[in-house]
Amino acid sequence: MTRTDKPRRRSPAANTAARATLGAPFRAGTAAVRLASEDTAARFASSTYNPKTRTVIAVLSVGARVPRFGAFEELSIATDAIDLRRVALGQVRLLDSHDRSSVDAILGVVTDAWIEGGKLLGRIQFSETDAGRNAEGMVARGEVTAISVGYRVNVWTRVGIENDVEIWRADEWELLEASLVSVPADADALIRSAQTTLNTHLKGNRMDPEVIDNSNNENTRQIDVRSPQNDGARQVMSDREVREAYDIAERAGIPLDFVRRHVDSGGTMADFRERTFERLADNANRTRTNAARSDETFENPDFLNRSIVDALYSKMTGKAPTGAAVELAGRSMLEMGAMILQSRGERVSWANRVTLADRVLTRSGHTTSDFPNLLTLAGNRVLADAYQIAQTPLKQLARRRTAIDFRPVSILRLSEAPRLDKVPEGGEVKHGSRVEAKEGFAIDTYAKIFGISRQAIINDNLGAFGETSGDFGRAAASTEADLIAGLLLANGGDGANLNDGNPVYSTGRGNKAAAGSAITVDALGAGRKVLRDVTDIDGKTPLNVVPRHLVVGSAKETEAEQVLHEISAVQVDEVNPFPGKLTLHVEPRLIGNSWRLFADPGQLATLVIAYLAGREGPQIDLQQGWDVLGVEFRAVLDFGCAMQDWRGTYLNPGA
Repeated sequence: MTRTDKPRRRSPAANTAARATLGAPFRAGTAAVRLASEDTAARFASSTYNPKTRTVIAVLSVGARVPRFGAFEELSIATDAIDLRRVALGQVRLLDSHDRSSVDAILGVVTDAWIEGGKLLGRIQFSETDAGRNAEGMVARGEVTAISVGYRVNVWTRVGIENDVEIWRADEWELLEASLVSVPADADALIRSAQTTLNTHLKGNRMDPEVIDNSNNENTRQIDVRSPQNDGARQVMSDREVREAYDIAERAGIPLDFVRRHVDSGGTMADFRERTFERLADNANRTRTNAARSDETFENPDFLNRSIVDALYSKMTGKAPTGAAVELAGRSMLEMGAMILQSRGERVSWANRVTLADRVLTRSGHTTSDFPNLLTLAGNRVLADAYQIAQTPLKQLARRRTAIDFRPVSILRLSEAPRLDKVPEGGEVKHGSRVEAKEGFAIDTYAKIFGISRQAIINDNLGAFGETSGDFGRAAASTEADLIAGLLLANGGDGANLNDGNPVYSTGRGNKAAAGSAITVDALGAGRKVLRDVTDIDGKTPLNVVPRHLVVGSAKETEAEQVLHEISAVQVDEVNPFPGKLTLHVEPRLIGNSWRLFADPGQLATLVIAYLAGREGPQIDLQQGWDVLGVEFRAVLDFGCAMQDWRGTYLNPGA
């Protein structure tokens, strides 16, 4: 198999059947790296390093056959097989041994990539960092020469079996990153040596008319000095001019293949300089055009994606679009999906809208396309809006925590530090001790699944998706409110049990009024005194807790507002000391006439709420639809709450 051959396409059914024999490792959409192997080690000293531009040219991959998961893997090296869009966007980084966990591992960036002689080549520019300069020095000195790539495969093809071992070829793959490694998987994946190649090609002071094939030498590449158009005619440029042309191309950042083609065509040095100048002018103009596109046109995929999200959000909410989304406001979902396909260089046909909808919803290899991801982003914005509006005020009383997993979360509280003792001259400092109290709870998951079909995409029926996203945002807020209110309403309104087996509120603890009363200045004063006088868990140290929040149900809202209203008093005993000192919170789930005081959670928290790390609040995820012809979305909330202390709250059963 020639590496530059056009990949042979197989039907989806054939690929599925082929993949079934091997299983998950060769699933489409998976990311991988070409791991190092001692068997393919190759080293050499010279390189194409340019100290002026701080660049070097590397053979990123020759698609060599490497063992993986009990089979052999190959990469197709062809223009229609490799997705190099990330290179054009400057997103393909040079890493240290495939380390994607830290920005400190970034050594540079791949600024250009092209296919030459069945090899994927790339120009690398080193970073202006300590790590980048260190890597640059090692490459310049020939201490590091091996390159390895990270990539994502979208289409696998099983191409045969050799000695009972299956051979799989990546026929559509995307370059994600390149890495400097000690030993590459591809024996030819190395820092290139243009000078060695040129010196090998230019034997002495004459140009060898033969085709030099150094395919077995990693330090060289094939250069054919015969002109294909002239049937073997020698090149016109002198040896010195050829060397000068290669030097100009390297310094100007032009692929060396540009020089080879000019030499092959029999061009003169003057022609070469003119063509080089024209190419540099074209590159400069393209750079200015791309700079304008990055912020102003839909030709830039990132800008297009952001604009589509804004337009979808506007359609879902009915809010007026802003910015570039105004231009997309009148377009259907199918039209916007077609724009995404076109931005990836794919041809779009409107002859069959069902087929187009399938392409909008899925990428090749049956992986999820870009459009559902943008739909998810817009849906999450709608969900977040509804979630924020519907949140219970009880969350303002709680201290927030983050749980790294679903195991029980322990809440350990220590008593205040013991008082300091006077130490006489020459005396010994005594040890102190602290009493501890422990509570606990766990994060739980709450979720629902809903879908959007290809019929909805074709019919531009986005309203149901937007309404569902908003409904799930409100539902998530209601779920949290139900759980928190349930803690307060447990045990007939005395609150959930703590670790000591007793409810939060009780006359024995002293934080529950013996007899209920209306919300009055005197009743509030009695509750404030209880919190002021409460002692720490050692039973000795007063905490001087300050009430900041008054919490009532809807039955006591008006009464609470009247008491907290500031009035001009004529007599001293008519003065209301609480306006401006207590914040009123009304939660309809707290039925009845009871009312509660809470300290600021920053001083002493009674409630604690927690979300899973990285998932604060509800989130919408997606997967390719199986039960429906379309995409399924899942609204998920990972949340937990508990009562952690009784000392920061007071309950009056109400009149």
